[in-house]
Amino acid sequence: MCKGRDSLTDIQSTGLGDLEREWLHLVRLHCMSYEHNHAEGWDRAISHAEVKFGADNGPGIASRIAVLIRAMREERRGGFGYLSPFCPSCRLRVTEDEWQLITLMQAGYRGEPHDIDEAAAEFARRSRAPVLAAAAARFGSTLAAAVDPGKRQGAMPAPSLRLH
Repeated sequence: MCKGRDSLTDIQSTGLGDLEREWLHLVRLHCMSYEHNHAEGWDRAISHAEVKFGADNGPGIASRIAVLIRAMREERRGGFGYLSPFCPSCRLRVTEDEWQLITLMQAGYRGEPHDIDEAAAEFARRSRAPVLAAAAARFGSTLAAAVDPGKRQGAMPAPSLRLH
């Protein structure tokens, strides 16, 4: 999968921490399910998240990433290039598309509504991306509750938006 891809960046130069690398792996597993129309990627994402984030929180985090992927498919213009979650060479690289999605996930985790809206619009390649923004906010609040309880006590819930 990694041969011939444009805009590959050495993951060491990105400054991504262990947490973001876990997100990236989960994204790749979910994308694999969509590409191959199999539940294997989804099953592996849940199992991986359970190992990394615990049986109570892992499935919720994996689900929020799946919702982000669904929102991306709804609102993003253009395709999405991702690398194999299993290729050793691919683990050392990140595509521009993956990088933009991780940036959106970081904004969701920080929980600043303006930053989330801005990152969602940039990732979607349109002026507004409310479904992506809501999905990123929910991902962020689920993750924060799992890895940093109390980080955002009293945070406003994301608006209810559905995919069509």
